[in-house]
Amino acid sequence: MNTVLTDEQRLELLKRGFSRRNFGRIAAMMGAGAASMPFFNEPALAQLSKVEAPPDAVLINANENPLGPCKEAREAAHRMVDFGGRYRYVEGDRVQKLLCEQEGLKMDYVRIHPGSSGPLHQAVLAFTSPTRPFVQQIQVTKPASARRSSSARK
Repeated sequence: MNTVLTDEQRLELLKRGFSRRNFGRIAAMMGAGAASMPFFNEPALAQLSKVEAPPDAVLINANENPLGPCKEAREAAHRMVDFGGRYRYVEGDRVQKLLCEQEGLKMDYVRIHPGSSGPLHQAVLAFTSPTRPFVQQIQVTKPASARRSSSARK
């Protein structure tokens, strides 16, 4: 059997209390420790967009819509309260079908997601690689007249 630890390392771990018997307890404590650490998901990171601004300021850094939802959207949200606690998967399918019909698209071309983070992350994974980066440098040169005037000043 291949062992990763030498006899000396194994004895050192046993002296410190690491054994097969208490490994489960140690793993559980490590899991609890990891769970208690800050979690940097989108809502947590969105809090970083908070700035001191006048009450009537429009916060475009937070993707804010100062007008709020339209009347039809508020009514639709109100109707959804009756279905609270239910997963209405069929609604996403209906939106997908309606959008495809309205825009003349194939069903495979449209996906409905709860927010933009998931599909944006998937798009980056799908369309980038070590040889196709997400951000590319584009070489921009000055016009010839600007190059001549700046070199003449030297």
